[in-house]
Amino acid sequence: MTITFRVEDGRSILTPTPAIITPDQLAALRALLSDQSLRLGFTLLLPIYGVTGDPWFEFDARVCHISLASLSKCFDHDPAVIGILDEAQFLGRRIRVAQIERSSDIQMRLSLNPDAAPEMALANPEALTLLDGLGIDRKTAGMVPMTELRQRLMDPRIRRRLDADPTLANSVETLTAMARLKTTDGEYLLAWI
Repeated sequence: MTITFRVEDGRSILTPTPAIITPDQLAALRALLSDQSLRLGFTLLLPIYGVTGDPWFEFDARVCHISLASLSKCFDHDPAVIGILDEAQFLGRRIRVAQIERSSDIQMRLSLNPDAAPEMALANPEALTLLDGLGIDRKTAGMVPMTELRQRLMDPRIRRRLDADPTLANSVETLTAMARLKTTDGEYLLAWI
């Protein structure tokens, strides 16, 4: 099993109602994201679990680097979808697309994850070792404010403990990149599940 560490927005705002999309619209979105990923040089589609065609799947998509007109064209300019895309771009967030079972609708909603935030998935033992190194309770799910993560990464005792384990070098580098993210309103959270 793995534990995924990611940055969440933490602001409690009223999010738009999820929009229902069709499989054809989903295919158009995936094609656009693939093309734009090649153009931009970084991944825009971030799987959470499953893949399209599985009985259930969920993924985040980075949409802040693509024009609203190009995105909305994939969805026949559906106002419900445009509302979600517009809010995602305004707040600098990703969108989340999910189907919870084969016979259910495919839904698009606003993600809690900031658009440019890195993520990392670690095997359970490595993730728990990282949490131990940071001095955070060994739970397979949780969250801490980003200011607390910054303080822990700057604490000399914690830093020595993390640096002493060479298997954690990449993880510490990613956590440091997460801690550098600044928000204009509120505070980000480091979440893991």
